[in-house]
Amino acid sequence: MPKVGRGDQLRRLRREAFDVLVIGGGITGAAIARDAARRGFRTALVEARDFGEGTSSRSSRLVHGGLRYLEHFELDLVFEASQERRRLLRIAPHLVRPLEFLFPIYRDGRVGKVKLDAGMWLYDALSLFRNIERHQMLDREEVLDREPRLRREGLLGGARYFDAQVDDARLVLATVLSAVEAGAAAANRLDALGLETEKWPGHSARVRDAETGEEWTIDALSVAIAAGPWTDETLERIGVETGPMLHPSRGTHLHVERARVGHDRAFIFESPLDGRIMFVLPWRDLTLIGTTDEFDDGPPEEVAPTAADVQYLLESTNHLLPEAKLTPEDVLGAWAGLRPLVAAPGGEAEAGEGDVSRDFVVREEPPGVFTVTGGKLTSHRAMGEETVDRLAAFLRRAGVKNERKCDTDRVALPGGDFEEIEVLRAHARRRAADLGVSMRGADRLCRAYGTRADQLLDLVRAHRELSEPLCPGRPHIAAEAVYAARAELAVHVEDVVYRRTRIALETRDGFEAACRRTASLMASELGWTPERVSTELERTRRVRERNEAFRAADVTRRE
Repeated sequence: MPKVGRGDQLRRLRREAFDVLVIGGGITGAAIARDAARRGFRTALVEARDFGEGTSSRSSRLVHGGLRYLEHFELDLVFEASQERRRLLRIAPHLVRPLEFLFPIYRDGRVGKVKLDAGMWLYDALSLFRNIERHQMLDREEVLDREPRLRREGLLGGARYFDAQVDDARLVLATVLSAVEAGAAAANRLDALGLETEKWPGHSARVRDAETGEEWTIDALSVAIAAGPWTDETLERIGVETGPMLHPSRGTHLHVERARVGHDRAFIFESPLDGRIMFVLPWRDLTLIGTTDEFDDGPPEEVAPTAADVQYLLESTNHLLPEAKLTPEDVLGAWAGLRPLVAAPGGEAEAGEGDVSRDFVVREEPPGVFTVTGGKLTSHRAMGEETVDRLAAFLRRAGVKNERKCDTDRVALPGGDFEEIEVLRAHARRRAADLGVSMRGADRLCRAYGTRADQLLDLVRAHRELSEPLCPGRPHIAAEAVYAARAELAVHVEDVVYRRTRIALETRDGFEAACRRTASLMASELGWTPERVSTELERTRRVRERNEAFRAADVTRRE
C-alpha cells in the first residue's frame, strides 16, 4: 500500500520551489494540480481546510450534460459537459456510473411533451449521439409501469434518458492523489496568508499550518487560485485586488431511506412550489433529494441547510411521490454548499439564482496569478486543462516548458484502471467472503476505491477486526478509517466520516457510534492521546449540530 503521509508532503512544501502553486483543494484546484503535474511542472497544492470540504463535497453528485441549460440556450456548456461526462465514465468508472432518469410530464407543468422531446433530441445531438443511451418518450402507462408510486393526477407521460452519478468527495480525493502520484506536493489544512508578486520571475506565498501554527514561504513561478466560494476572501487576504468576483448560491440536499420514498430510478422534475428543476436520486439504499438555489452571501464555512430549504425539498418530493409522506424526522443527513457563481460586473447578479450561467472564467491579475471562478463539477477536468494551458504560456516566458502534453482525458484516476466493474466486483466479493466482509461491504469498496479495494482487503487480512462495520446497518468497514489516515491524507475524524466515507450523511442514529469507532482507529494509526480523541469527537459533533440546526427551527409553510 502506498503511504501518502501529510508530514512527507509538508516537508516537500517547506524545502522545494515550484513552477505552479495551486491555492484551493476542491475539484477545480485538484484538476489543475493533476494536469500541471502530469505535464511535468513542479507543482504544489495547498488547501486551507480539507480536500473537497467546500462545494465539491456538497453537490447533487451528478456528472451530467446539463439538460436544463438548454432552456437558456447555453449549448456550448451542454456540449462540453456531454464530452466530459463520457471522459469521466472512462477514467473513473468506479466513481462515475450511468444513471437512468425519468422526467415525468404533468398537465400543470411548464414543459410539455413536444418541448421535452425536442429538448431530448437536442441533448442527444449535443452528445454527438454518444450518450449512454438515446432518450425514449413514454406514455402515461409506460411511466407508471416503471415507477408506480408517482403522482397519477395530471400525468401525461415522460421521457427516459441517462446521465451519470458520482461520489463527489472521493472524486476530489482521487484527483488529488493522482496529482501526488504524478509528482505534486499536496497538503490540506494549510492556509495561504499572503502573496508576494513584485519579484520577477516568480512569486512567494506565505502559508500557515492550521494543525501546528507554523508559518513559512513557498516559492513558485506561477499561482492558480481555485478557492471556490472563498475566492473573494482569499484574494483580499493575499493582497490581490480585483473587486468581488462571486455571487454564491446555496444548494441544499438531504438523504432519506429509499424504502420511504419507493423508487428505483432517478427523477428530474419541476417543483410544484416554484417551478424550479430538482432531483430525486437513488444512492445505494438511500434517496438523495436536491437541490435548492438561493443566493447566499454568508461565510462559506457557516453554510448549512435551513428549515425552509428542507421543507421545500420534502414538500416537492411528497407532491411527486404522494405515498412518501416525508417529514423532517425522516431526514438521515442534510448538507448545503455554495456554488461559486461568477458575478456580473460590479459584483451583482443580473438574473435569478437558477438563471446565472455555470460557465467558468480564468482571469490573470497580476501577471502570473490566475484566478478560476464559476464552472461545475462535470467540467472540472476541462477547467483544469484550460487553466494549465494559460499557466504553461506564462511559464514559457519564464523559460520553463512542459515536458508532456495534457493527457488527463485518457489516464485513469487511482482505482479506475479496469475494464468491467462486474469482474472487479466478483473478485472483491470472493476475497471479502474469505475475510468476513459482507457482500454490501465488498460492493462499497469496489465503488469507492476501484482496484485499490484490494489494498483495504489486505489490511483486513492483516487485522481481521478491520472487517467490522463502522456502524451497524451501513456497508462501510473499519479498514476504511485506517486507510484514510494512512493513504488518503485524512487529518481529523470529520475528514473520514464526512468525506472519505460519507457515513455521517447516511445515518442518524449511528452517527455517534461511527465517530467513536473512527476516532479509535485513527488514534491507533496516528498516535492520538485520549484528550485528542475527545477533541476530535467534539469537533465532529459541532459539524453535525450545524447541519442539523434545521430540526429546531420553526418555519412558515411556503405558498
